[in-house]
Amino acid sequence: MKFSLAWLRDNRVLFVIALTLGSLILLYFQGAHLGLEFTGGTRIPITLEKSVSKATMDDIVGIIKSRITKFGLSQVTVRSIGDQQLYVELPQSSDQTYVQQVKDILSSEGKFEAIIDGNVALTGEYIVSGSIQESARSSGDSVKWGVTFVVTQNGAKMFSNAAYGKANYPVNLFLDKAEDSVVVIRELYFENSTLSVQEIYSELNKVVLYGDNSVVFADPTENASAQASLVFLQNKSKVIISEDEQELISAITEINSRLDNKSRVKVIAKPQQEMIPDVVNMGLEGNSVNQWGAIGLLSAPTLSPALATGQTSQRFSIEGTAKGDTFAERQAYALAETSRIKSILSGGALPVSIELGSIITVPASLGSEFLKYSVIGMMVAGLTVLLFIAFRYRHPEHILPLVFVAGTQLTILVCFMAAVGTLDLATIAGLFGTLGTSVDYQIVITDEILGRGAGGKDEAKRRLDKAKYILTRDVGVLTVVMLPLMFSNIVEVIGFATTTLLGSLLGVGITTLVYNAVIDKSYSE
Repeated sequence: MKFSLAWLRDNRVLFVIALTLGSLILLYFQGAHLGLEFTGGTRIPITLEKSVSKATMDDIVGIIKSRITKFGLSQVTVRSIGDQQLYVELPQSSDQTYVQQVKDILSSEGKFEAIIDGNVALTGEYIVSGSIQESARSSGDSVKWGVTFVVTQNGAKMFSNAAYGKANYPVNLFLDKAEDSVVVIRELYFENSTLSVQEIYSELNKVVLYGDNSVVFADPTENASAQASLVFLQNKSKVIISEDEQELISAITEINSRLDNKSRVKVIAKPQQEMIPDVVNMGLEGNSVNQWGAIGLLSAPTLSPALATGQTSQRFSIEGTAKGDTFAERQAYALAETSRIKSILSGGALPVSIELGSIITVPASLGSEFLKYSVIGMMVAGLTVLLFIAFRYRHPEHILPLVFVAGTQLTILVCFMAAVGTLDLATIAGLFGTLGTSVDYQIVITDEILGRGAGGKDEAKRRLDKAKYILTRDVGVLTVVMLPLMFSNIVEVIGFATTTLLGSLLGVGITTLVYNAVIDKSYSE
């Protein structure tokens, strides 16, 4: 083999160069899509209760995007992972209040119901898209949150039929009504109420029955294990409890650990503020539960006599009293609650139940550090490989093709993944793996072609074919291993597997083109 750079002018090599330039141009126009690990921000994983079709997943992504857009979070990214998981990413944000607002929006299924005397009078499917408006207002120290909307004619007729003859009945407006749950509360929640515990308990029982729920008053004189046992005696699938009840939650969890899956209860911990129902005295009309966040009761306005005569109306409103110790806190609560409900109703109901996973937050400064060290790591790895190659082969005619193949392969892969996909830590890990396999391929070919003494072009071609056989078998095994990982629900594994597999396939293709050109231009017959 003679030293020559004529292979760089071969059409096959020029094609590889053109492909590399094309990937750089693509990156220039598309821009690099950096992952959360490099930009900073918050990632909220969402797991669906069951696997869904692509069409259903697209609907879910659309609903979530609509919700967060209506909430004013236009830069939030929503992407599906497989058929049962999604990621919602908030760019460059670690503000816990902001994150909590997004969690509240995401955790809602968006199922709206108006119930009169136990009958469903209206559901969210009848709400006219685009008609939902905010209507928060204040009067003196009192602050009201509110949302108005228009329903279809069929929805108006459905409400009219349910409301007929029910003048002065409460219209219970639910958003994601609790179902088949035990609601654990304490008497101290009502220490400032003018109503007796028996009166409150009676009203709570009326409203929880709409979702086949039950109420349990936690007795402070009983130990946690006894109270937990009382929860299980209700034979419900879920328990709704204040997140401050850590001792009782631990006792429930301990009992769960001894039961089979069918007998366990799912613990839903709520802020204590949501656990306290707003039970009011309506005077001659009796008592009523006006709001109760724990079970999804937004408000319970009294049905006006005019709407109980069969008269139809297409405009409705949901209103509630804002909570807070100061006027400023009540105003902030009203604005947040109004925006939350508006965004959920605007997006619509999700077709399946969801569960939020552990939230990951990366400060922007730490993301910049990750990016810097990833780049340094790739440079150090590349330099180390270059020194190894130079020490092993020592002749430029052996080194240059190897460096050219590895360099173009990584450039194309980085540009493609950054412009079309997302360049995150998983992708960087895949790039490290690709660099290793790429150099491994070149060493196999170089040793096969050059390691057995001189030979003509035909002999070199034969040895190249033999080396290619080894490489294609290696890539075939890698494909079998990586394909299942690409369809897993773990995004980190998917990113790594995709980059590694694409890099290996790209490496074999570029290697074949370049080394055929090298043999044709550098070997004599």
